[in-house]
Amino acid sequence: MLLFGLSLTAQEMGLKENKEFTDLGDYVRQAEFSPFRNYFVYSIGNNTVRIFNRNWEKLFEYQGDPKSVGGVFAFSPDEKYLAYGRYKGNNDIAIIRLSDQKVVQVLERHTYYISKLEFSHDGNFLASGSSDKTLIVWKRNGDVFDYQQIVEGFDNFVEGVAFSHDDRFLVTGDDRGIIKILEKKGDRFEIFQKMQYRKHAVESVVYSPKNDEFITGSSYGLRRYKLQRNKFVLTDSIYKHASVGHPMSYSPGGKFLAIPNYRDVRIFSVGEDSLVQVDAIFRHYDNLFGCTFSEDGKFLCTFGSDQKIIIWEIENVLPSDKALVSSWLIGDLSIAQRRSMTPGVTRKIIGSTNTSMIAPRDEFEKTIDYNFRMENLSDHTLKILQEEMENLYGVSSKGNTIKIPLQSLVGYNADREIYKIRIMESEAGVQIPVPEAKLLKKNWQKAYVKATRVHENDKESFLYLDFILVLPGSNKEFDVIPIENPFQQIENGKQQRESETASRGEEVVPDTINGTTYAILFATNIYDYFGDLVNPMLDAQTIGAELEENYGVVSEVVVNPTLEETAAKLREYAGKLYGTKDNLMVFFAGHGIYDEVFREGYVISRDSKMDDLGKTSYLSHSILRTMINNIRCPHIFLVMDVCFGGTFDPHLATASHRGAGMYAEISTDEFVQRKLKYTTRLYLTSGGKEYVPDGRPGFHSPFARRFIESLRLYGGEDGVLTTSEILQFVEKVNPQPRFGEFGDNEPGSDFILVLKQ
Repeated sequence: MLLFGLSLTAQEMGLKENKEFTDLGDYVRQAEFSPFRNYFVYSIGNNTVRIFNRNWEKLFEYQGDPKSVGGVFAFSPDEKYLAYGRYKGNNDIAIIRLSDQKVVQVLERHTYYISKLEFSHDGNFLASGSSDKTLIVWKRNGDVFDYQQIVEGFDNFVEGVAFSHDDRFLVTGDDRGIIKILEKKGDRFEIFQKMQYRKHAVESVVYSPKNDEFITGSSYGLRRYKLQRNKFVLTDSIYKHASVGHPMSYSPGGKFLAIPNYRDVRIFSVGEDSLVQVDAIFRHYDNLFGCTFSEDGKFLCTFGSDQKIIIWEIENVLPSDKALVSSWLIGDLSIAQRRSMTPGVTRKIIGSTNTSMIAPRDEFEKTIDYNFRMENLSDHTLKILQEEMENLYGVSSKGNTIKIPLQSLVGYNADREIYKIRIMESEAGVQIPVPEAKLLKKNWQKAYVKATRVHENDKESFLYLDFILVLPGSNKEFDVIPIENPFQQIENGKQQRESETASRGEEVVPDTINGTTYAILFATNIYDYFGDLVNPMLDAQTIGAELEENYGVVSEVVVNPTLEETAAKLREYAGKLYGTKDNLMVFFAGHGIYDEVFREGYVISRDSKMDDLGKTSYLSHSILRTMINNIRCPHIFLVMDVCFGGTFDPHLATASHRGAGMYAEISTDEFVQRKLKYTTRLYLTSGGKEYVPDGRPGFHSPFARRFIESLRLYGGEDGVLTTSEILQFVEKVNPQPRFGEFGDNEPGSDFILVLKQ
């Protein structure tokens, strides 16, 4: 018998409310984060599904037939697809590609309501349970899902569907108590074991993320089954205070089990031979329809018939192996990298990683040492992942050259003579004449893309470069421009957009007459632990557009970055090669704070924690000064529209303004060249040691509004905008902005923007 009751010894999970969706118009059927937490999706009772990105911007909304009531869904483990049941009718399944929210396929085999969808952990299979008393298994074949097999012999609705952590077993159950355990044999699933308990209708089944055991839930309680001597055996159960009428959820590390119990959620600590209740949630005022954990172990969603979703921040919850390994890699993962993170691969990476590399940072570890350790961890992780990717996608190698087979042809643009192909889950553009394109279409299965792989400096992992299509037969070669490099993390969205532009045969040529000016704008509207803001994203996007359109600046807006993402982006710009006349503007918009004890100002990142006494989850001004000063760009201008931004420099400097006639006797070009001789390290903040206002929604902050006005001065008659001219616009803003120099700034320097001709 499982132990039950509030425990004084079991560790509590820890809960704090983070975000609510309320008054959604109908009951909430399902709500959860995607595997890498880049998306959030929920469905409601009138058969509406809504997809949001990680910044809570709604990307997609669709309503099918309201008579089909609330639809069910499942994310593919690589986060490429969302399978949505009850799409147009009650018995069809839409496969939605999440990158552009397009329905790429509709699966139609069931004859009645879709009741449950579940992907295998390797992404190769989709299982669908239905009220037609069947389970159907679909097999992924490239970009489509093919009907594989049907499992019959159930007495009623198939509500329980769960793959084992290694995908060996598929456990299914109906609400008449029939449990069928299927074992994978090649590409099919065969009956391994069958059980039936009429009293215990299977309303939900969950398989342990770590062990060979599963738990079923019904209105009569919980029952746990363990694999013993090649057979699943009922080992223990709970009958009281554990009524399950809707899906329950294991925490990603397998330590906790959350079950919807009428109007509350019960949290159990999962032991070897006991379940002990350690917490409960009582914030809903009507029946709960489910609860789901995020794979990184940071959030729990609860939802139900009160038309409400509550997202809870949680503590003491281990992430899944996949989430843990992905957190070791710097940057957003490519689709091929995500797809390669199968349970076997993540276990291999974790098992080969020295524990000293993944130890938490303590108070005695310097930032430079910690960053170096994280870089080594990322490099080691990437090396093993790349090896597994080559195996998964059939990549062959000889020396420094690899051969990648094509997955498919997408289509040919005869006017531009560009063929779109697909390799390793990603599209790529190939510039190829019409005659050769025809030959490629006839014999594309024998074509391949070759690339060069090299080690960068002393790193373990590879850089994959110079992708070239080799045409079968003639062995003619054509340059390939992939939208994303499948072997490398995506460091920023701009790189991806430029790759897409290149794949269309277009070219981006920056204005370099007076050097190239770059701008990186960090804007945070959404916070995990602080109150949200309304204008930073608008401010940054408007400023970025002004800089690009009128001054030829190569600008990039980084939206709602975490501390790690901010540091990675600054490191990326520090690694660029700059010319002697190049410029860089760094802009921050969002929350800021000043610590009276440490006497230090901080930029608050998306994931900065309010109860972080050591401020290790914040970006301190002293570290920011060091990071920016060490960027090897000769001319840098830092602009901070954050609270307490003036504390960036402990000694607030004053600046002498350039008068209108200062260079009346020299040409504009000569003035520009004079200023570009000296190293520039200047900063401008929206206030001193004080809070600054965010402004009315959609109308910019007061500081950003005046800063944008200065950009729209367009440099006056000479077409040269200097910091002194910017200051003339912003200096009367309340609170008073602060301007000064830091780091290696040289006398006589200035940051200038030259109007495009």
